Amino acid sequence: MRLFDLRILGCFVCIIAAIFLQAPLVLLAQATDQTEQWQQEHERKREEKRNLEEQRNTIIQKEQGILQKLQEIESKLAANEKELARYHQEIESHTFEAEELQRELGELLSQDKRQKKLAVKRIRAIYKLGYNEEAEHLLKILLGAQDMQDLVEKYKYMGVIAEADQNLLKDIQLRQAEIAEKSVEIRQQIQLAKAASEAAQTERSNLLAQEQKRQQLLHKYRTEKGVHNQAIRELNAAVAQLGDRLGIISEARLKEQANTIKSIRTARFGKLPWAVVGKVVPNQTPTGRGITIQAKKGTPVRCIAKGVVANTGPVFGYGNTVFVMHGDGYISVYAHLSSISVTRGDTIQAKQVIGTLGETGSLIGPVLYLELWKNQEPLNTRRWLTRKMK
Repeated sequence: MRLFDLRILGCFVCIIAAIFLQAPLVLLAQATDQTEQWQQEHERKREEKRNLEEQRNTIIQKEQGILQKLQEIESKLAANEKELARYHQEIESHTFEAEELQRELGELLSQDKRQKKLAVKRIRAIYKLGYNEEAEHLLKILLGAQDMQDLVEKYKYMGVIAEADQNLLKDIQLRQAEIAEKSVEIRQQIQLAKAASEAAQTERSNLLAQEQKRQQLLHKYRTEKGVHNQAIRELNAAVAQLGDRLGIISEARLKEQANTIKSIRTARFGKLPWAVVGKVVPNQTPTGRGITIQAKKGTPVRCIAKGVVANTGPVFGYGNTVFVMHGDGYISVYAHLSSISVTRGDTIQAKQVIGTLGETGSLIGPVLYLELWKNQEPLNTRRWLTRKMK
């Protein structure tokens, strides 16, 4: 009986041992399966997230299509204008260089003419003595010496004359080389000016093409209801984004610099000067919190109070924009500029020109959009300006 029990116990122990020995392998296999399942699930979620982001980006691109296209066109226009200005500068430079070379060539030709006259006179003088060879001429003069001292003096004199003749010949040869070189340089400058002129013509065509695209886009905005509504949605979103941007544009150093100025105070309510003189028109978006002034493109835009330039550059929906801090949390915003003449960190005075009025980011033509903020809250900009525009 005991032997039987021992056999049963032995089998039981073997079974238990086998189970314990196989358990780690089973657990490892289960863990591997779970890891693979987790990885697959994680990858599936990541794929879903990527798809959602792509869908969201597609929606955003569709929603922001009008302003994005406008911004792209304006960016290309700015690049075209910059290139065109560079080509015009090259044409002017090459033309001026060619004119300077022409003037220098004229002087060289005059000098060459004088030197050739001197050379002709010298040759005639030699031939009048009846000698075809300069050596014979020299020999006759030396043989005509009265004494040794006279011979030495005449020899020195003839040496000076010979050296002068050689120098005259060298000058003529050098002048001829300079004339040839200047002539080549003039032709090169003329060719460069011609090439720059052709490139400028191409760039002007590109500029006109981009401007035509811009006008077509603006025509759609004005005539097609769907496009108009889409643009308004985009502009509303841009208005909201501007408030966020104001909170991050300024460094602590610039804020401290502006706080030493404190040019805008409650006492100046209704007394700030106008940034530009023109006609007040409705904002291109109903949610706009500032004031829109219509005037001729290129009209100088002036700062409404002393301050520090916090940032400059293109802003989505606003075009070329300048942000100026005035201290105590006041910030003025100047949008749709054609050009900007100040840079970040500049301290500017009241009524100082900061740029020119334009239509970048504008769907309503050349305008200035002006906003005044305090502590990231928009103010009634019009009421802070003088009653009479001046």
